[in-house]
Amino acid sequence: MLRLNVRQRIIAGFLILSICLGGQTLFSYKQLLLVEDKTYSVEFIDDVESSILNFRRQEKNYLLYGEKSSYQLALSEIEETLELLGGHADLNFDEAMTDSIIELKKTISEYRDRIVAMYAAATKQKRNLDDEVGKLREIGQELVFKAQSIADLERANILKINRQLRKQLLFSILAVTFLFLCTLYFITKRIVGPLKVIEETTTQIAQGNFAHVDVKNMSDEISKVQIAFNRMVSELEHRQAQLVQAQKMSSIGTLSAGIAHQVNNPLNNISTSAQILQGELKESINPFAKKLLDNIETETARARDIVRGLLEFARCTELSLRTVSLKNVVDNAVQLVSSQIPSGVTLEVNVPDNIFVHLDPQRMGEVLINLIINATQAMKEQTSGFISISVLKEQVEDFVTLVVSDSGEGIPEEDLPKVFDPFFTSKDVGEGTGLGLSVAYGIIEEFDGEIRVESTLGAGSRFYIDLPLRHHD
Repeated sequence: MLRLNVRQRIIAGFLILSICLGGQTLFSYKQLLLVEDKTYSVEFIDDVESSILNFRRQEKNYLLYGEKSSYQLALSEIEETLELLGGHADLNFDEAMTDSIIELKKTISEYRDRIVAMYAAATKQKRNLDDEVGKLREIGQELVFKAQSIADLERANILKINRQLRKQLLFSILAVTFLFLCTLYFITKRIVGPLKVIEETTTQIAQGNFAHVDVKNMSDEISKVQIAFNRMVSELEHRQAQLVQAQKMSSIGTLSAGIAHQVNNPLNNISTSAQILQGELKESINPFAKKLLDNIETETARARDIVRGLLEFARCTELSLRTVSLKNVVDNAVQLVSSQIPSGVTLEVNVPDNIFVHLDPQRMGEVLINLIINATQAMKEQTSGFISISVLKEQVEDFVTLVVSDSGEGIPEEDLPKVFDPFFTSKDVGEGTGLGLSVAYGIIEEFDGEIRVESTLGAGSRFYIDLPLRHHD
């Protein structure tokens, strides 16, 4: 069974309505043309009747006063009437009217013969003059009766057409009203009603209640809108959970910054104590103890650098572009995230010392840390792998391309166009917010650079970052 969707039903409804109105308009137009023809016909018959009355009047004048001029005028009127009846070809007479006019012409011709015979009898003083006059008057009365009958017939036809038009107009009004009510019911039931439900559900969502719309029919556009709305609600619910997780991560970052401040003091005390101890013991300290003290000072300095980097990473600052060494930026980011790299994963950095770029090193560090963490998470099921940060040999003029590649599980082809969209993530709940790559994309754009990705499922991913070069003397 053919099932029409909402759009097809609306089009079908308007098509049926248009056909009905078009048919009614065409019918009414034809009927009006017919009324116009009938009106001309009545005027024509009225003219014929008037001519008949005129030559009958001349007939009476001749019989009363014996004037020859009246007889001649009567003959002239008769000829004009016959000529008038012969010129009705442009009028739309039906078969009955045509037969009636032919019969009327015959009767007028007979009347003409009778009046000529009467005139001849009167001129020759024949005894049968009264008989001729009687026959003439009888035919004359028949002429008037036939002309009036024809006119009455046409007027009756006009009234009949008028009644048909009124009935047709009433039927059209009822049909259009019915179609309008059906359309109104359909729109209210199938369009306005479901949209009202969506509006109410939207209000509930604004209040924090992620309720779904009940989809009753699966075959029309409104149902598709409801399904898409339910999908949007599910996504909003998922995004809310991700935002909560992002807020937790933000809180952890703030807490980490506070802890880093507190850790700085013990680190400074350890470093100072080691230096004082070395100074006090001087030459009396044995080589092994001196090596241990040197290790304490070195590791303390390293820990202090990590804490300083963590503080700089957590600090919210305005964008500060300057010319820096790309290798230094990469090394600082690697140092901060090195503890997150699994033991079986090798991190390789191959960036020359002589490349200088114009960017914000703190923001660029955020991008690199995000890419390295994503790479380690892409290899969580693997016992071994590699992460490589290198520079392409083939450079575009005034740009350097930094490549961050891994041997992880890769990104499905259908997800590649969406990896930089806000909140898009393929990770499990609690492992990512879907904001990292979106933020990275925005940061690189602030540097007048570009970031893009290539990936093969099961063979790893490669992120290409184009950065503006600065020549350093």
